[in-house]
Amino acid sequence: MGKKALITGTIILTLTSLATKVLGFIFRIYMSNLMGAEGVGLYQLIFPIYMLIWATSSAGISLAVSKKVAEHTAHGRHADGIRTLKAALMISVSIATLMSGFIFVSAPWIATSYIHEPRTALALRYLFVCVPFMAIACCIRGYFQGRQEMAVSGLAQVVEQVARMAIIFFFAGLYIPKGIEYACALGALGLCAGEFCSALFTFIMLQLKKRKLPLSKPTLPYNSVIGTLITISIPITANRFLTSALSSIENILIPIQLQKYGMNSSDALGMYGMFSGMALPLLFFPSMVTMAISTALVPAISEAVAKKNMRVLHKTVSKSIQYSAVIGIGACVLFLTLGNEIAMSCYGRKEVGDLLRYLAIICPFLYLRDILTGMLNGLGLQRLTFKGNSIASVVCIILILILVPHLGIVGFVVALLIQSTLVSCYHLWHALKHINLSVDIIGWFIKPTLAAVAGGLILKYVFTHYLMSLFSLRISTAIGVCSLALFYIVFLFLFKSITKDDIKQFL
Repeated sequence: MGKKALITGTIILTLTSLATKVLGFIFRIYMSNLMGAEGVGLYQLIFPIYMLIWATSSAGISLAVSKKVAEHTAHGRHADGIRTLKAALMISVSIATLMSGFIFVSAPWIATSYIHEPRTALALRYLFVCVPFMAIACCIRGYFQGRQEMAVSGLAQVVEQVARMAIIFFFAGLYIPKGIEYACALGALGLCAGEFCSALFTFIMLQLKKRKLPLSKPTLPYNSVIGTLITISIPITANRFLTSALSSIENILIPIQLQKYGMNSSDALGMYGMFSGMALPLLFFPSMVTMAISTALVPAISEAVAKKNMRVLHKTVSKSIQYSAVIGIGACVLFLTLGNEIAMSCYGRKEVGDLLRYLAIICPFLYLRDILTGMLNGLGLQRLTFKGNSIASVVCIILILILVPHLGIVGFVVALLIQSTLVSCYHLWHALKHINLSVDIIGWFIKPTLAAVAGGLILKYVFTHYLMSLFSLRISTAIGVCSLALFYIVFLFLFKSITKDDIKQFL
């Protein structure tokens, strides 16, 4: 059941993530045209705070719920699963409510002293509304992920994105004319609407699910459940909080250090907007598959560990790493080959394409990191993810301070590459060591690399000599992306990186 549930969950999360990301791209293109690069940069500055709130109030509890519910479900203790969720909601919503009050009162100070952008104060005050709803939605999604019923989690993301877009489209005419500060606040208002609708949707789905479960009397008292959740969630929360805090420092430092490189405040914020609000979303688009695998890995591995099924555990881990490498290496070649064309087709900005090409080499490490984080959390090794992420983030901040004033945004790309490489290697070493699984360098990395390079070279020739002369830029780019995917898949089979048995198992 573990492998089948992992594959099914991954497919469901990937499809819903695809829908969310497509909607998100439409939304981002609209926002970039509406707000400009500087407005997008200002809006992106509130995201580290948003992620910090999420890390503190919901991240650890949600994963703890997923892990414990997976164990209870594996033994048929459905009532204990429901009790685990209720205990998690009490903890998470209490923390979220306290944080809401803190954000509302401290918004001017955070905007001025931490973000160094007073124009974000109004947006931060809007964020306080969504924190309790974020906590509710995260906990209930964790419950369904623990049961390996990924449809609810995936659909909640779609509902959240649609609600966010609808609010921003509806209120754009009221907020945008008032200036960049209100444009940023409009983005925060969209976040609030998305979290509220996501919480409402997951709550309704939970009520429907409870009616179908054969619930008996719970075997665990609340104090025991709360103690267990806190024990599991503390290292995860500390990990997410510290990495989110360090990430927020990284993002806040970028426009400040770009000014030391010689840019004025507006140009630095615009460059940051193009980097974080335009280039990175494109870079992370293929990662919807690895994020789906990572989310599905926690309950799948927890179940395999609970049943002491090492064969399933080894196969799940090996295939997950293999698929991550296939996706990451393929994305790397895609952005190296068509980065400028993709950026011009989406945003009409060549500078975004240059950033994409710089960032392309990071893809395999970023995508592998997602998989390994889910893997270590499923194995109960949250302290190792905490340690690895912390060390890598500190190194990244030091490199930003050293490199960006001399190299500009390229300095941050170098820092990000070193950070991703460090954390991926650290997590991979400890994950494989813990389950006694050897590294398959040829199958995991070399074969996909050869397949991707071969596909990229053929695509580059076809694109330059045929597609660009026959079609417009957008049509040529769309055909080129699909063609590269086809060439890559063919070469994956030729190099036996993927076999017929893999397809049969997947189906």
